[in-house]
Amino acid sequence: MDLRRINDWTLLVGASIEIRQHGLPLSTGHVDAVTDDGAILWLQPPAQNRRLYEKAEFYEAWATEDRTGFHYRVTAQQEPLARTPG
Repeated sequence: MDLRRINDWTLLVGASIEIRQHGLPLSTGHVDAVTDDGAILWLQPPAQNRRLYEKAEFYEAWATEDRTGFHYRVTAQQEPLARTPG
Protein backbone atom coordinates (compact mmCIF):
# COMPACT_ATOMS: atom_id res chain seq x y z
CA MET A 1 0.00 0.00 0.00
CA ASP A 2 1.35 3.41 -0.99
CA LEU A 3 1.03 5.76 2.01
CA ARG A 4 1.69 9.50 2.10
CA ARG A 5 2.12 11.73 5.11
CA ILE A 6 -0.91 13.99 5.49
CA ASN A 7 0.05 17.29 7.09
CA ASP A 8 -3.45 18.78 7.25
CA TRP A 9 -5.21 16.56 9.77
CA THR A 10 -8.50 18.42 9.28
CA LEU A 11 -8.93 16.40 6.05
CA LEU A 12 -8.81 13.06 7.83
CA VAL A 13 -12.21 12.63 9.51
CA GLY A 14 -13.46 9.20 8.42
CA ALA A 15 -10.18 8.24 6.72
CA SER A 16 -8.31 5.02 7.34
CA ILE A 17 -4.77 5.96 8.44
CA GLU A 18 -1.58 4.76 10.04
CA ILE A 19 -0.12 6.72 12.97
CA ARG A 20 3.67 6.94 13.14
CA GLN A 21 6.02 8.52 15.64
CA HIS A 22 9.68 9.14 14.75
CA GLY A 23 9.14 7.01 11.63
CA LEU A 24 7.84 3.97 13.50
CA PRO A 25 4.30 2.69 12.84
CA LEU A 26 2.22 2.63 16.05
CA SER A 27 -1.40 2.06 15.14
CA THR A 28 -3.93 1.93 12.31
CA GLY A 29 -7.62 2.70 12.22
CA HIS A 30 -10.27 5.22 11.22
CA VAL A 31 -10.12 8.86 12.26
CA ASP A 32 -13.11 9.50 14.50
CA ALA A 33 -12.64 13.24 15.04
CA VAL A 34 -10.15 16.08 14.57
CA THR A 35 -9.89 19.44 16.35
CA ASP A 36 -10.73 22.52 14.26
CA ASP A 37 -7.07 23.55 14.12
CA GLY A 38 -5.95 20.04 13.10
CA ALA A 39 -3.55 19.67 16.03
CA ILE A 40 -5.26 16.64 17.60
CA LEU A 41 -7.04 13.61 16.18
CA TRP A 42 -8.86 10.64 17.65
CA LEU A 43 -8.14 7.27 16.04
CA GLN A 44 -10.46 4.27 16.34
CA PRO A 45 -8.37 1.10 15.86
CA PRO A 46 -10.26 -2.14 15.10
CA ALA A 47 -11.60 -3.81 18.27
CA GLN A 48 -9.97 -1.24 20.58
CA ASN A 49 -10.91 2.00 22.31
CA ARG A 50 -10.26 5.21 20.43
CA ARG A 51 -7.05 7.07 21.20
CA LEU A 52 -5.96 10.70 21.03
CA TYR A 53 -2.83 11.75 19.10
CA GLU A 54 -1.25 15.22 19.12
CA LYS A 55 1.01 16.67 16.43
CA ALA A 56 3.02 18.40 19.18
CA GLU A 57 4.16 14.96 20.36
CA PHE A 58 5.64 14.19 16.91
CA TYR A 59 2.85 11.91 15.73
CA GLU A 60 2.34 11.71 11.98
CA ALA A 61 -0.74 10.61 10.02
CA TRP A 62 -0.14 8.51 6.90
CA ALA A 63 -2.91 7.61 4.45
CA THR A 64 -3.47 6.39 0.93
CA GLU A 65 -4.42 8.97 -1.67
CA ASP A 66 -7.66 7.25 -2.66
CA ARG A 67 -9.79 9.94 -1.00
CA THR A 68 -10.71 12.98 -3.05
CA GLY A 69 -8.58 16.01 -2.24
CA PHE A 70 -5.63 14.27 -0.56
CA HIS A 71 -3.26 14.53 -3.51
CA TYR A 72 -4.02 18.16 -4.27
CA ARG A 73 -3.84 19.35 -0.67
CA VAL A 74 -0.75 17.33 0.25
CA THR A 75 1.06 18.65 -2.81
CA ALA A 76 -0.08 22.21 -2.10
CA GLN A 77 1.17 21.95 1.50
CA GLN A 78 4.62 20.86 0.35
CA GLU A 79 5.09 23.62 -2.23
CA PRO A 80 6.31 27.04 -1.05
CA LEU A 81 3.81 29.83 -1.38
CA ALA A 82 4.63 32.48 -3.95
CA ARG A 83 4.90 35.96 -2.53
CA THR A 84 3.53 38.88 -4.41
CA PRO A 85 5.27 42.25 -4.19
CA GLY A 86 3.34 44.86 -2.39
